[in-house]
Amino acid sequence: MGEANLAPDPYVLLMKDHKPICRTQCLNPPAELPKCWSLSDIVPRARVHILGDLPSCFLSPAPESSRDKFEWGRFLTYLQKKDSVGIAKVKSCQFYILPPDKDSNFSHVQVVYRVEKTCSGNDGQEHCEDNGSPSDRFQGPIEDHHGGNTATETCRRHQPLAAKQVPPSEKNYAQAHPSYLETLGQVHYAWIFGAIAELVDNSRDAEATRLDISIEEIYSKRAGKEIPMLSVIDDGHGMIHREVEKMVRFGHKKPEADDPDRIGRFGVGFKTGAMRLGRDALVITQTNDSRSIAFLSQSLNEGKDNLEIPIVSYRRKGQFMEVDTSVQLEALAKYNLKVIKEFSPFDKYLIGAKAGLFRENRTGTQIFIWNLDEWGSQYCLEWDRGLTGGSSFHKGDILIRSRRLRSRPGQISKTVFLDYSLRSYLEVIFLVPRIRIYLQGSLVKSRPLAKYLNQTSEATGNIMGKRVHLTLGRSQLEFEQANCGIFLYWHGRLIEAYKRVGGMIHNGDWGRGVIGVIDVTDLMNEGNGRVGVHNAKQSFLDCEPYARLEAWLGAKADEYWTNNFETLKLKKGGSLYKPDHEWVQCDKCRKWRMLSSGFDVKTLPEEWFCYMGPFNGSCEIPEQKVDRGVITVSAKQNRQDIKDVDDDAMISSDGISDEDSNQTERDGKRDLKRLRKGLPRACKKGP
Repeated sequence: MGEANLAPDPYVLLMKDHKPICRTQCLNPPAELPKCWSLSDIVPRARVHILGDLPSCFLSPAPESSRDKFEWGRFLTYLQKKDSVGIAKVKSCQFYILPPDKDSNFSHVQVVYRVEKTCSGNDGQEHCEDNGSPSDRFQGPIEDHHGGNTATETCRRHQPLAAKQVPPSEKNYAQAHPSYLETLGQVHYAWIFGAIAELVDNSRDAEATRLDISIEEIYSKRAGKEIPMLSVIDDGHGMIHREVEKMVRFGHKKPEADDPDRIGRFGVGFKTGAMRLGRDALVITQTNDSRSIAFLSQSLNEGKDNLEIPIVSYRRKGQFMEVDTSVQLEALAKYNLKVIKEFSPFDKYLIGAKAGLFRENRTGTQIFIWNLDEWGSQYCLEWDRGLTGGSSFHKGDILIRSRRLRSRPGQISKTVFLDYSLRSYLEVIFLVPRIRIYLQGSLVKSRPLAKYLNQTSEATGNIMGKRVHLTLGRSQLEFEQANCGIFLYWHGRLIEAYKRVGGMIHNGDWGRGVIGVIDVTDLMNEGNGRVGVHNAKQSFLDCEPYARLEAWLGAKADEYWTNNFETLKLKKGGSLYKPDHEWVQCDKCRKWRMLSSGFDVKTLPEEWFCYMGPFNGSCEIPEQKVDRGVITVSAKQNRQDIKDVDDDAMISSDGISDEDSNQTERDGKRDLKRLRKGLPRACKKGP
């Protein structure tokens, strides 16, 4: 799919009874356009019942004489008074010129058309000619119109006086079949939260500080009932008309370099995400001096041959808005807005209400998706508003109805909340969370994993000449849920979670509770704009850097497990492994502040700022880093080494000794092959 052709709009000569009416320009033309339209009939509009389902274009007068101008007005006046439709049949091309509105100034007229087969120059010059290039569309100089001229003669002499460059927005139709929208949605067929992540990525790239995600009921006039609608609203910098076009249309090339400040780069994130979540999506976006509305819809394009994507853009000065005629004709903007109102739940009042959310001098983007994807007789997603206040267990959430866990080699756990809970997924979606995300009206408490681990260690290495840095630690919560694995981030966004490596793949209890965190942005950058990440941004490509990374991660994770659990301190029964430090994020500067390990963060208010206790500082203070030990690996570990370890001390499933609580530590090695679910309960030294 390429971008819309930016050549000057083709000229069309309207004729009746072999006599010219007026020369016109066609806006939004079909792929093949005859030069001459000879009206074969004019019939009352009530007799034509198929007009609403056909694609449309516009004719704008381009008179070459006062006579042309007079005949144009006379022709449209007749259609208006008689409420009739002018029909031009040019072999396989059939055009229906609709009567103008009552208050029209005749600056344009709408035309719907039907093409039964591709029109080409081989169909005959007087009927359907190939437009060719702008330089050879018309031959010879223009002469005065005479009644006896045939359509063929007039077409051959017809030549435009000037070629006007028309902005791309004046062409609604992408060269793609509407069924392609459904195909795009299959990119995230395996996991629907990947589609929501695409929209979150766009907000993060727009430097938003707040993002609201919710599903609410809204009345649909077309459906005749209330339907659920997903809303994704941010306060980012918004998009100008050209950026909106790039987001909703097709044929844009990928960037030649990997931008470290952006997650989105493939040009299909919004389209694949929106079309996976539902059949229809509306975008309202505002910058400091513009506002645009775009409509990507399967419902609108159902039964059509070409994909129509209406966009309306306004020039903004304070609260004053007017159609931006520098990027599209006013007539086309009015038509697009009419289509949006007809095929969506958004009338002018609802559009105004949503635009009012921007407030004065505010920017941002609002995405609304409805006709949500279904799962049997219900929707794929289910949602709950939750309770105001209370614990995180009473917060609203959006869930995957099937509760199906994602497949991971070696995984035995049946409790992986982020696989089907959007709140759990959003808690860890960013390596360094800076944006406040509200889900179903309540704040998502970000959980940067590297800051919530116990016995934290770091490992650094060099893979294919690129430096990598891994943080490893133990999580009490993941231990209790029998989870473990590496969280891999790219551009600071989670790509893979709970990836089992090394011994974790072959033994369900090996590494239980151990979590690793790593960002592989540099490693996955292959140069020349190529990256080793799938365009769904939920997995990595099968490439050499990734294969080497897997081997390195396995060695480091195995070494961490062996080294740390050989000298594990035996704690008093009932004790829990708490994170090395507690953390809280300022709701103003978004910096993370380190607290003591024993501090109960649940006692902090919902909104916390740097000046509050126990930090009692200011936002100007730099964010503190954690000092961790460094793992040093002297030799490559293999499975035989693990099997030959002697038994010494074995820890209960909670990491607690069953012996005297005053015992603090046992030195030596433990037989790791005797591990059952959790850690062994016996604590007995062999003979």
